[in-house]
Amino acid sequence: MLIHAFVESRSRMVSANIALPTQSVLAFKKCCTAFAKFLIRNTAYSLLIVFGAGLLAHTTAQAGPITDSANDFRAFDPGNPNSYAGPHNPGLDVLSANVILDLNLQILTFTSTMAGPISGLVDPNTGANLGSFSWGINHGYGNLNFADIGLPNVLFDAVLTLNPNGTGTYRGSATPAGSVVALGNTLTAVLPISFLGPPPQPGNAIGPLLPVQGWTYNLWPRSSIRTDGTPLGFGNAQIADFAPDTDDFAATLVPEPSSALLLGIGLLGASLARLKSGLLKRAYRKVHQDGSAEVHWS
Repeated sequence: MLIHAFVESRSRMVSANIALPTQSVLAFKKCCTAFAKFLIRNTAYSLLIVFGAGLLAHTTAQAGPITDSANDFRAFDPGNPNSYAGPHNPGLDVLSANVILDLNLQILTFTSTMAGPISGLVDPNTGANLGSFSWGINHGYGNLNFADIGLPNVLFDAVLTLNPNGTGTYRGSATPAGSVVALGNTLTAVLPISFLGPPPQPGNAIGPLLPVQGWTYNLWPRSSIRTDGTPLGFGNAQIADFAPDTDDFAATLVPEPSSALLLGIGLLGASLARLKSGLLKRAYRKVHQDGSAEVHWS
């Protein structure tokens, strides 16, 4: 009987010794399968980061447009010839404005959204422009031309004029055909940087010439008619609004593709390095703790 018990016990020990390695091998295989799935999933996430970073190269990545309060027309003062003397046409009331600088394509995009339709600034009978949009550009020279109306920080040394009918001028040259588009309440112009080059240094310059990344901007819509519909001569009395109200703003810079892709590749490398340092250890430890084949990766 003792011999029988010994044989039975020995048989169970042999079976156990065979089963344990088999269970460990199966568990380890399951761990490897789970690890592979986890690695593929996280690598895919990292690749999405890379491609997302590449897409950022074609979008704006810095500050968004400046905003301006609605219905903040300059006040009319009959005793001040520099005060605004035109109508409160919502098409002249700036709500937001932005300039986007794309060094890759060598273009500047000017965009503004008004409180009313741009088409409301075109005479329905004659097609004449009843207003225009002056983009002051400070290439660095600047001047104090608006100091006499209390705006010494609105600096410019050249003006881009955009019209509601899709035309425009810069320093005596017409904007390229199709470059100025009015759509609803928004007016957009896409122009080569070379077209917007700086003027000769003026006698009243207050600063040095800057690279294009340092240029600043302000938008002031103009009315060419008075409140009674009669013509309003060129001057500060035409200016309905300033955006921003008291100073200039810088362009939003589109990042270079190489910079965005390098950022994405760096993130991918960091992610894979973390995987390498930890995941195999976790798989090995999980197998030796309980021999479980059910391994879940998070």
